[in-house]
Amino acid sequence: MRKANTGAKARVMIGAVLAAMAAPAMATDRMVIDASGSSPDRILTYVNDYSTDKSGIGDGSGDIREIVLTMVYEAAKQPYWTETTLQFKCPVAVRAKKASRKPEQAAAEAPGALPDVDAVEFRMVGGHKRMKDSPEIRPLTGSGWQSASNYLMLKVYRVACSDAAIRGAKQAAAMPNGKMDPVALRQSMRELGFDVAEFLPTEGLSMNVLASYTWEHFWKGAPKPALNNGRQLTAKEAAAFEKQLQDQIAVLESQRDAVGARIKKVDDENSFIAEAARMRGGRRISGTEQTMISVWLGKNESDVVAAMGAPVVSEAGGLRYLTYARDYDSRFALVTAGGDHISTQGLYESCQVQFVLKPDASGAMRVADVVVEENRSGPGRAYVCSSLLNAPRN
Repeated sequence: MRKANTGAKARVMIGAVLAAMAAPAMATDRMVIDASGSSPDRILTYVNDYSTDKSGIGDGSGDIREIVLTMVYEAAKQPYWTETTLQFKCPVAVRAKKASRKPEQAAAEAPGALPDVDAVEFRMVGGHKRMKDSPEIRPLTGSGWQSASNYLMLKVYRVACSDAAIRGAKQAAAMPNGKMDPVALRQSMRELGFDVAEFLPTEGLSMNVLASYTWEHFWKGAPKPALNNGRQLTAKEAAAFEKQLQDQIAVLESQRDAVGARIKKVDDENSFIAEAARMRGGRRISGTEQTMISVWLGKNESDVVAAMGAPVVSEAGGLRYLTYARDYDSRFALVTAGGDHISTQGLYESCQVQFVLKPDASGAMRVADVVVEENRSGPGRAYVCSSLLNAPRN
């Protein structure tokens, strides 16, 4: 990736400010990804550290991620701030991999750094800006797909398309006290291609507050512009401006809540899968069981009953066991006319499938393990187990 053409002094200043701040708690935050220019014409660029999947289903659009970019400008004739919603075409990810049974294999398969590219495809969905000489928040018009090769767009693309990897880096750097280890986090971020990215605890801030934050923490000593040319707003202007601010804050809150719910769902799912793997422990898993676990892991109790029918149910140690069994018996005995037993011929085969369910974070019982036991006697095979091993209906 191309090197940043930004002010070295601004970067040193950011590092000093962030070093003095406590490590942020793990949440949805903003990242400072660029500090360009020199006073009085500096620009500080923030981007959300999460992105939203906007890929179409079956329309050939590929993997499209949406992210919010915020820029704060120091120069008097530049906007006070701009906020734009951008979409990027990302490399198509392998969304469903067969789960590795060994933790070291799973770690090796975790998302890593994106490959370097010379240009990216993006489009602007929309946005807003506020000028320094007016309280009005003006809308920005969206654009069609276009190509860009400048440093800033390449860096925003890398954040948008590394959503899962960034979340993994933050989780890996989490400490027991709820904070993040800044050294470990920066090392993980460098491995993902973010040499100067820093997280800031600015979740949920409006753009006006974020702009003030920029002057207070990064541009200390620089004169803050007199907004609206220093003119006091009329009551009508103040009310209109306040409504615009509240509308924008409401949008931010809804986005944050939606993304937070998505991240919690993913984290809960990963925790359930990890706990299920620990529960299975080191027991030997047959090929049949591995196949059943791969298609049934995480399914609800109702999914099992819908596909398999009514089970024999038992519970122990907080776990629920749904058991299904079938057998096949074609045995017959050869006896003499006097009633003496000579031999038994034919085939007996039995199959028992037991779904082991454990509660997830919400308390719902979900499949964590599938145990299959087969027994047979005599030559040949009736394949009674194959008729019992159904797949989920959805």
